[in-house]
Amino acid sequence: MSSCPLFRTLLMTASLLLALPTSASAGDDTETRKKLVACINKEIVAANSNWKLSSGDLKKFTGIIDREIMKEPLVKKSSEEQMRVIHEIENATRKEVPSLDLKTVDKMIETLKAKGMHCSSQVKR
Repeated sequence: MSSCPLFRTLLMTASLLLALPTSASAGDDTETRKKLVACINKEIVAANSNWKLSSGDLKKFTGIIDREIMKEPLVKKSSEEQMRVIHEIENATRKEVPSLDLKTVDKMIETLKAKGMHCSSQVKR
């Protein structure tokens, strides 16, 4: 099934959103999300030397993740909310980056997991 690697990406992104510390105010939360986005983007751009995505596909992929991180506060979500986020990312990825092959997506997922956890630990309130 072609959505399996994408589903893992979506699940990892949702877990990143859940792993971040809760901020005291909306402004703090926005700053935390901006820092996370900047860190993840930097790591993804560096990792692209292995994936060899076109600049357009790379921009689409980072944009999907960025939108999800910036969309909602970084708080724990219910299972239904997590599934909604996962479906939104999955649909956006299918629509915006249909050219990615499964091997590339698998590599991206593994790298994104590691770099996402790294960035989550680096981002402070």
